Amino acid sequence: MNTRPVDPSPEPARKRSSPLIWILLLIALIAFAWYFYNRNAGQEPITDLTPPAATSDAMTPAPSSPAEDTPRDAKAKAQAPKKTARTQPRDRDAALLNQPRPSYPPEAFRAREEGTVVVRAQVDELGNASDVEIVSRSGSRILDRAAMNEVRRWKFNPAIRNGRTVASSVQVPVDYKLDDEQ
Repeated sequence: MNTRPVDPSPEPARKRSSPLIWILLLIALIAFAWYFYNRNAGQEPITDLTPPAATSDAMTPAPSSPAEDTPRDAKAKAQAPKKTARTQPRDRDAALLNQPRPSYPPEAFRAREEGTVVVRAQVDELGNASDVEIVSRSGSRILDRAAMNEVRRWKFNPAIRNGRTVASSVQVPVDYKLDDEQ
C-alpha cells in the first residue's frame, strides 16, 4: 500500500504587495514634493511667522485698567513678540539667473565671426525660456541660430506681480567675441 502522509495544515500562501505599487507610491511622493518646491521657489522666504494684527474693532479686547492686570498678564505682555506686517515680495521683471558664457559655434570660430545677437524669450512662471526669437541679428546666421539655442537652455528668475510669479517677456543680448588667447 502506497500511502503518503498528508499534511493536515498546509501553510497558506503569503500575500505580497506588488513592487509596482511601491514604485507608483514613490513617484507620487516625488511629484508632490516637486510641486511644492516649484510653487515656493520664486518667493522670498517668510521669516516672520506671527499672524498679522487684527484690524477689526470687534476682535480687539477692551483695554483693561492697570488695577485689573495680574502679574501673569504683565509677564505675558512683556514676552509677547512684536507684531509686524508680513511683506509680499516686490514686483520685478524677469532676469537672467547668471550670465553663462555662450558656447562658440565651431563653424563661426573657424570663420572668425563675431557679433551680438539680441534675443527675446517668453519666460514662464518657473523661469524656463520658450518662444525664442531674434530682435537684433549679428550678421552671421550661425551665431544667430546658436544664440537662440543658448537662450532656450538658460534659466531665469521669473517676473513677480502682486506677490506671484508670472510669465513675461525678456530681451537678452548674447555676445560672441573672439579672444586672442583662444
